[in-house]
Amino acid sequence: MTTSANIYCGPDDVIDILSQPGVSLRVDDAPPSLYGAMAAKAGNKIDFYLSRFYDADDLANSDLVKDWAAVLCAYYLSCRRGNEPPAGVAILYEEAIAEMTEVKKGQNDIPGIPRRRSYAPVMSVMRSTQSPWNRTVVEASQSSAAGGGVTVNYRRHRDAWDKFGLNTAEVLENVL
Repeated sequence: MTTSANIYCGPDDVIDILSQPGVSLRVDDAPPSLYGAMAAKAGNKIDFYLSRFYDADDLANSDLVKDWAAVLCAYYLSCRRGNEPPAGVAILYEEAIAEMTEVKKGQNDIPGIPRRRSYAPVMSVMRSTQSPWNRTVVEASQSSAAGGGVTVNYRRHRDAWDKFGLNTAEVLENVL
């Protein structure tokens, strides 16, 4: 199955970095669709780093993401024929990748756009109980008080402490 790539920058954004003659000299031997291929490649790289945490429509409306996409596209156009990219473009490329890595690791956020709800952190509460025997139970919260107590199905993993399935509803009903 093929999906279309998200393109986050336009030709003018790349021209702002490389200049019109710079772009023209880099694509003089290729069809006009080459720019679209490089913009799609830049969009794929941005999606690789950011689509897990942000919606594509929100990324497309961010000026910071547009700047990153223009830098990546300029870098890919510069390296296309085995040439070295200009030093300034290489520095901008390394900075863009470093900033996107910070966002991917959760050390930074993209200003002005919200994160996906499915990756919002949830709180689990451990408590001990003596019914029907002494054990520890993990209660995973399905909502937050900030949301007005409305239940939201956050994505969460199984109880890591429950290795044998002793805290499942079926086991507890049979014991009681």
